[in-house]
Amino acid sequence: MATFTLIHTFDRGSLLFSIQHHLEVIMVGERTCWTYCKISVLTIFSFSTFYFFITRRDHFHISYSSSNPSELNEQLNPLEPNPQPSLSGLKPQPNPSEPKPQPTESPGLGLPLSTTRHPLTPPYPYPYKFLLNPQEKCQKQNPFLILLVIGESHDINSRLIIRETWGNESNYIDVAVVTVFLVGVSVTATDRVQEQLEEEMNIYGDLVQQDFTDTYYNLTLKTLMGMEWISKYCPDASYVMKIDNDMFLNVDYLVHHLLQPGLPVRQNYFTGYIVANTGPLRAKEYKWYVPKEVYPNDTYPPYCSGPGYAFSADMAKKIYHAAQTIRVVPMEDSFMGICLYEMKIPPTNPPPNIFNGHRINYDLCLFNKLITVHHYRGDELRDVWKDFWAKRSGCKD
Repeated sequence: MATFTLIHTFDRGSLLFSIQHHLEVIMVGERTCWTYCKISVLTIFSFSTFYFFITRRDHFHISYSSSNPSELNEQLNPLEPNPQPSLSGLKPQPNPSEPKPQPTESPGLGLPLSTTRHPLTPPYPYPYKFLLNPQEKCQKQNPFLILLVIGESHDINSRLIIRETWGNESNYIDVAVVTVFLVGVSVTATDRVQEQLEEEMNIYGDLVQQDFTDTYYNLTLKTLMGMEWISKYCPDASYVMKIDNDMFLNVDYLVHHLLQPGLPVRQNYFTGYIVANTGPLRAKEYKWYVPKEVYPNDTYPPYCSGPGYAFSADMAKKIYHAAQTIRVVPMEDSFMGICLYEMKIPPTNPPPNIFNGHRINYDLCLFNKLITVHHYRGDELRDVWKDFWAKRSGCKD
């Protein structure tokens, strides 16, 4: 009996010990399992968040389809004060002897926040005001051709000579030609130059001016001002020629051999001396210096050389609207190419050799078959034009 009691007591103690041990194991297992669950949940959440961020970043397009600034800001990551979209189309600079690849992604960077604008990036879009506006130019007629002449606000003499030569609207009888000069606000002697501009406007009525400074790096703003002016005040024109004030321009050849009034007006038409396989210059000593912060791509889309190019008037409104949604670059002609690329409208190849991008010595019959020749201005332009206009019909085709 004592033996049974001892054995029974031993078995009951063992049983209690065993039960207690198993309970402790179960509790430890539950704590371990709960810990693993929490770690697993946190791990899955972390990887999901990381994956969402990566895919969002990789698919964030550097150009926006909306022109509404509030919609554009909503697309930016609010956690990033200075968001920089990725440019998957960027490639290393190729060997100069090889053709440069054209951008595979949109080269038009989305609008930056106002606090992140690079000093060389012209402020745009911006509510610039027209200070001088010859809006009556197109009220009584729908011109076939508008000449947008680019020049400095203080350079009165160049404008006077152009009014005497190829910019003289009375020269062209069979088609309506309108000439306007695009200027900004003078950096030096601002008040005096502005008074002269207002007096000049009262006499000739052909100056278009907005309240941005008249500098080389604002040439893009000046051209966009011309696009805006056509869109708002001359929307029924047929064609436009944007041209610098140091050019010889053969308006007759432009009208009758390239644009041809007898044919239907083209749409989505943009032509000139086409430049391709070029990129921004990165060295600061160059006049055309463009840092990566302004334009990251190593190549520009094809564009028409800035001294002179022609386009159908419908393109003025399209380019003006495109410029509201992408970052403006100071190289005016390159920016026009970027706008064309954004709109998927390539420049049109002109007949060969009619847009001359450099200076050649004057030859009557040679100039009679050209539209533009660079580096003619002042008294030299006046003398060349007198001879050309008087004798041009003497050249045989």
